[in-house]
Amino acid sequence: MPVTIVTDTIVNELVILGAMLRAPVYGYALKKMAGLTYGGRAMHPNVVYPLLKKFVHNGWVHQTSTPGERGQTRKQYHITASGKKYLLEQLSTFTERDASNNGAFLLRVALFDVLSKPKQLKVLEARRLFLISRAEELAMLAEAAAPMPFGGIALDRV
Repeated sequence: MPVTIVTDTIVNELVILGAMLRAPVYGYALKKMAGLTYGGRAMHPNVVYPLLKKFVHNGWVHQTSTPGERGQTRKQYHITASGKKYLLEQLSTFTERDASNNGAFLLRVALFDVLSKPKQLKVLEARRLFLISRAEELAMLAEAAAPMPFGGIALDRV
């Protein structure tokens, strides 16, 4: 069964910033990498480019222009120190809502190497508590909806 990932603006921001941690990235490659993070096709340009513009405006990302192979100008993006700081702050903040969001959880796991051990443990514990709660909720629903054998249904009818 495929994992359903719910995305929101903060998770999208973290995915894009996280994709720039290892090396500078061109916008097109960033769309592809962000899409792969979600297990699908490229992230839509209407999501990626406005966020990149916001990041540049906030000083989280530095943009440079380089010549492309066909004479066009390509924009390359580098995460800045303040961008890394923002990313780490956001990754370290893991709420109960985040624990219930597959995308938020999996993103933090993918970037575990930039989190401290105590923060990693906090993320794992919050997710564990959410999963226990969810399993209990599903067990109650299954019990309430348990199908009765034909004889039980007939007796209830009578």
